Amino acid sequence: MTKNDVPVQQSQRLHENIGEHIGFELGAKMVKDYYDSFGENKAHFVGRTIIEKILAQPDCIGINMYKALNAKGEQTYVFVGVDRFGKAILEYTAVNDNGTLSKEIGMIANKFSPQKPGDGWFEWSF
Repeated sequence: MTKNDVPVQQSQRLHENIGEHIGFELGAKMVKDYYDSFGENKAHFVGRTIIEKILAQPDCIGINMYKALNAKGEQTYVFVGVDRFGKAILEYTAVNDNGTLSKEIGMIANKFSPQKPGDGWFEWSF
């Protein structure tokens, strides 16, 4: 496909099967290559519960992860559920217990303040 005689790549529809197991060796090589190029090797952990909440939203097929800075200026990530068109799920319609419809706010996740020691995100290095 072209636009004004310039080749344009058509975007493929997103689907829940995007991504694949790459194995330890390739994963370790990719992390090392990044470290060798940029000099940082932090990993950011996020728990299963918030990931499941994001994925449980209607029409959510995956998660976009955006690099971000927190209030202290530290690198972190923001997680946003997306539909099959790649559109962020910022709100959705839900059916209440009494059968009425309501608008719900989409789940946008980042580091939460720990409720007790050990909760929340942590960073670790290789």
